[in-house]
Amino acid sequence: MGKLKQVVSNCLRRIEKSDVWLFLYHLFFAIVFTLYLQANGGDAIRYWNLTAETGHDPQTWSDHWGTRSYFLQWLNYIPAKVLGLPFWLGNVLYALASFWAVRELLQMVKEVFPRQEKGLLTVLLWLIFLMPNLHFWTSGIGKESLSLVGLVMFLKGIRNLEKQWHWAIFGIFISYMVRPLQGGILLGFLFPLLWLEKSLPIWIKWIGSALIIFAGLAVLRFLLYITHMEALSPADLYGFSEEQMRFLDGFGAGSAVPMSEYSWWMKIWTLYFRPFIGEGSNFWQWMAGLENLFALLMLLVLILGIGKGGLRKIPKFLWIGIFFGLVLSIAYALTLNNLGIIMRMKSFYMPFFYLLGWGVWVNRKCRLDVN
Repeated sequence: MGKLKQVVSNCLRRIEKSDVWLFLYHLFFAIVFTLYLQANGGDAIRYWNLTAETGHDPQTWSDHWGTRSYFLQWLNYIPAKVLGLPFWLGNVLYALASFWAVRELLQMVKEVFPRQEKGLLTVLLWLIFLMPNLHFWTSGIGKESLSLVGLVMFLKGIRNLEKQWHWAIFGIFISYMVRPLQGGILLGFLFPLLWLEKSLPIWIKWIGSALIIFAGLAVLRFLLYITHMEALSPADLYGFSEEQMRFLDGFGAGSAVPMSEYSWWMKIWTLYFRPFIGEGSNFWQWMAGLENLFALLMLLVLILGIGKGGLRKIPKFLWIGIFFGLVLSIAYALTLNNLGIIMRMKSFYMPFFYLLGWGVWVNRKCRLDVN
């Protein structure tokens, strides 16, 4: 009993007032997410009702086991079908999980970068963690909330593979079950990170490498299966891209864009900065435009801040988040042609790009203060 009180006491001491406000802010978006889905419909309702994937007529809990939508239905089976919890409470449960990830990422940033006095950099850090797109799409039932959780688990684990390797493995597992491509990317990142970890003995690195290669081949085989590609050849990738674009065209969405006709520069602009200010026709698109303007400003901050050692002290976990987002961006450039879907799919990795610009200026400021 004494140990339990000590654990609770330690947890309470770690909770800051800012954490409480961040939690309430995130919970507010769970309410907004619920109201939005109830008014407009969406995948989240089908995930909760266990109707997103019904191809093999699943009846029992185990029937829903699988990757992607099946995994969400498997997670939702007990709270939704067995316990009969309402849709709004399901969103709250997912919001609690994603809030853990948001707070954990914020704590990791605070631990690595020097403490800043209240000023512009502190305000900018909080702006990054208050971006609406991050909170909206991760505060409800959906793949984005679990993708964020899986990614942050992985980043937490790689900070110290010797002692926290289980976090990295579980993060890969969650990411793979939600979206196999994301799990495969993290698994690929683990290979070099394993060899760069100086504290691990060589025999563990060899065994770990063998397991990663074996798992990687299995993931690759499954990815080829679900994409109906025979190999990772340019012809197969082009064919899959065309098929995916035609599939999304069939929805006739108002925010569709001709990605297949764009140059790569235009694809990049569309992925990171559209819809831009002036392109929106409703409240949600205007909000997306404001956030994409912020993304452009953070890119300028990054460019202006490079130099004087600004990139030297960027932590490993932040670089992994950046590379993870870049790889996914290439995949999205080949498969997405809808601005709304793009905003949703990039919601959980864009903060890493913002943090890179912020971190560069923190490092510059500290270096300038020393000089």
